[in-house]
Amino acid sequence: MPEGPSIVILREAVSRFARKKVLHATGNAKIDMKRMENKTIRSIQSWGKHLLISFDGFYIRIHLLMFGSYLINEEKKTKLRL
Repeated sequence: MPEGPSIVILREAVSRFARKKVLHATGNAKIDMKRMENKTIRSIQSWGKHLLISFDGFYIRIHLLMFGSYLINEEKKTKLRL
């Protein structure tokens, strides 16, 4: 299970995307992906086992569950969750 230190490592790895605009969002998460498009990421934070991506007026909360994984600037052949 991802613990606090691995979430902090993830936060540091994705911190370069803070203050960047989301051009396109896809995945099979049950949220409105269009809400993120053309919005600027205000900050990326970690809280316990959660990664928080902050936009103006809302957050995206990511929990990696038991065996969560992530890719940064890589492609995956199967469907992505977010």
